[in-house]
Amino acid sequence: MRPIQQMLRVYASQQWWRRGAALLILLVAATAYQAVYAQEPSPEFDLSQVTPPTSPPLAIAGEAIYQESCAPCHGAQGMGDGPTAAQLPGPATAFADPTALWERSPAQLFHTTKFGRIEKLMPPWQNQLDDTQIWQAVAYAWSLHTTQRDLETGDELYAQSCANCHGAEGAGDGPEASTDLVDFTDLTYAMALSQADWQTGWQNAHPELGADWTPEQQRLVLETIRAFSYKPPWANAYEPGSGVITGTVAQGTPGGLAVAGLTANLEAYINFAPVAAFTTTVDSAGIFTFTTLSTDATIDYLVSVASEEIRYTSPILKFTPEQTQLQTGVAIYGTTDDDAALRVERLHWIIDPRPGALVVGEVLSFSNDGDRTFVGKPITGTEQAVTVALRVPADAQELTFENGELGGRFQQVGDLVYDTTPVVPGQGTRQIIMRYFLPHEGGSYDFQQAFRYPIDQMTILVAELAQLQVEIPGFTLASRETLQGQTYQLWQPEGVAPTEVAVQLAGLLQAGDADPRAVAQTEGTQSAATTSTAVVPLLTPWAPWSVGGLVVVALVGVVLWSLQQRRRGGQDRLQELHSQRDELIGRIAHLDDQHAIQDIDNAAWQRERAHLKAQLLYITNLLAQQQSDKRTAP
Repeated sequence: MRPIQQMLRVYASQQWWRRGAALLILLVAATAYQAVYAQEPSPEFDLSQVTPPTSPPLAIAGEAIYQESCAPCHGAQGMGDGPTAAQLPGPATAFADPTALWERSPAQLFHTTKFGRIEKLMPPWQNQLDDTQIWQAVAYAWSLHTTQRDLETGDELYAQSCANCHGAEGAGDGPEASTDLVDFTDLTYAMALSQADWQTGWQNAHPELGADWTPEQQRLVLETIRAFSYKPPWANAYEPGSGVITGTVAQGTPGGLAVAGLTANLEAYINFAPVAAFTTTVDSAGIFTFTTLSTDATIDYLVSVASEEIRYTSPILKFTPEQTQLQTGVAIYGTTDDDAALRVERLHWIIDPRPGALVVGEVLSFSNDGDRTFVGKPITGTEQAVTVALRVPADAQELTFENGELGGRFQQVGDLVYDTTPVVPGQGTRQIIMRYFLPHEGGSYDFQQAFRYPIDQMTILVAELAQLQVEIPGFTLASRETLQGQTYQLWQPEGVAPTEVAVQLAGLLQAGDADPRAVAQTEGTQSAATTSTAVVPLLTPWAPWSVGGLVVVALVGVVLWSLQQRRRGGQDRLQELHSQRDELIGRIAHLDDQHAIQDIDNAAWQRERAHLKAQLLYITNLLAQQQSDKRTAP
């Protein structure tokens, strides 16, 4: 199984949906705050309002926070060139420029991040991030103007000329140290001083030291000194502690292989970047134990056990400040090449008519009701064992998958596409997202599709156009739902979900026709550009399908939720919004679990997580509006 990569750097590629969510956060939240608190400007810097970090902040833990909350203005690489930077009344700080931070202390960056600078549309993040998270984001932002090679150069110069007094680790405990040397590792002291402050102290105390160094060399030594009070992204962020994780491996298949002697692997992650790994042997009672673990709350742990070359995992584990011991379990199973226990728990289609073609997205969630992992077997036309089989229309083109490639993980033989990954027992243990184009000539098109497995739930969403006519035998048009200005027809089976579906469309756009939605988008964008409070839509039905089936996932979730709201009109809307928010939080957590066990690749995980968070933001804003309306109601 391939190792989990340090995917958070993928955030550097700013996709349209992240721009939209970021703009919504920064412009709506900041301008709304500015309007409400126009008479209360952001407080001036006050060191007494800055809580020192309790341990050296980890840049690696702040990277995701920075990319989600700061990069839209400051840029993914800290160049001050984020997608919303042009909307600001002044230039965003370019953290990648050493001169931009030369006279700023970490405490000043913390203060600005926590309390905001509303006059510059910098929102106060204290309501969304705790102090530890802010320090982590500040650490990552600080690291953007230096590199590992820079610090290696600074380390060499420091070791030659400074360590004898100031100590190898900056604690003021070198062999030639005087009694009054400062401790560079003292976080309260270090956070309050800028690089310029330290250079001034250096020149006042011993100007002869480093007099033959270039200004750049002096700067790099000061960066080494700064690194005594925070950990850059490339530094080892894992330190052993008093934590203990114990667990049991259970065989879920009667007569399956014994668990004694299997290897249990423990992996530690910070923001899904691996920072440590450990192994131990499962004893005769099926028990494993890991000791001397870090109990840092920013670290996620995952236990995995391989049996018959299949990797089984525990839930994500995390210590709380009150815990030093955690317990977990891992279930393993025998294998089978019989797919009789498979079923499709949920199947969602979205059909988007384009000029001369349909874009079809499918989201399938498979369950395995058996007590064995379905591993499949090779068939004629494939060299590796294949598992889940999917039918696709014969004239489908540009078939792509969100978490794999055709010819790689996915293999096509005739009109069937096969997954090659095992399906473990349980509900919703395999999700597949695919999309394809169905080109057509003229204004009508009919297509059929059969399914290999029983289906529990199925919905079909069709993006509606003015002249579009839709017929789906055996399905009922349940409703029309509007989302971000686009109306979707929502079709549901009249009874149980069928094993074959025929879709009949007329009034389609022909090749060369102008898509009226694209025209509307262009006009809307031009109109929005005239106001500083413009909001980019979170979901745009004509957005490029480079984000693949994730548009389908988000669209299905939001539209189905909208349908439920309509049908439950008599219920408390606030309660429904709370429920939807909790559901989205749960989906994000489940997605994170999938990524941690390598069931979804880094890029797909990142895109879908951002999309779910966009939905969460949308629901949260609705919830805030409903609560506000409730408070102000007579």
